[in-house]
Amino acid sequence: MKNKNRFFISSFIIAILTLLINLIAFRFLPNKVPVHWGISGEVDRYGSKGEHLLMSVLPLVLVVVLNFLPTIDPKKESFKLHSKAYSIMILFVIILISGINLIALSNALGWAINFSLVFPLLFGLFFTGMGNYMSQIRPNYFVGIRTPWTLASEYVWKKTHRFGGIVFIIVGLIQVSSIFFGKFAMVLFLVTLFIGIIVVYLYSYFIFKKNNNQKR
Repeated sequence: MKNKNRFFISSFIIAILTLLINLIAFRFLPNKVPVHWGISGEVDRYGSKGEHLLMSVLPLVLVVVLNFLPTIDPKKESFKLHSKAYSIMILFVIILISGINLIALSNALGWAINFSLVFPLLFGLFFTGMGNYMSQIRPNYFVGIRTPWTLASEYVWKKTHRFGGIVFIIVGLIQVSSIFFGKFAMVLFLVTLFIGIIVVYLYSYFIFKKNNNQKR
């Protein structure tokens, strides 16, 4: 419980700091700020600075929502078994969302950061971190690799999350290394992510079929 509280406090502090930094910087922002980047890493949509400020509230909202979800999950007992891993994964999510927000803020203030390089790096570290704790997540309805087959079988859930954790780490490491591919970094990032999701999804299906055939 102490570890859970520590990670919750860390997530909460990061979310609050992200919001405070945006509130302080708000008066210095131009009326139009970049809010979305395309696959090339170039800005493809601008919005008002009010829209950007609204997005800076997202990390705080996620901290509250993600910590509330276990209380309404029919399998809430699972969260007692993986509370530390779940709290750490929430922290990873908040770091990712806050990082993207602050990078956008930096660009809006004129401190240009190459989004096509930093974005894969952030997500690479995110997936590597998540992969390290994926195998600890027990069956539930809100978090983890929720395919029809993992939800139908605890055995398939455990096997898929153990395998998925390894895949996430590999995907994360490839995404981190993609920063050395320049303008192709975002393409490599998206392709790797897509392949990783498909591989894990298919794995859960085949494990389910294999397990059912063995029972006959």
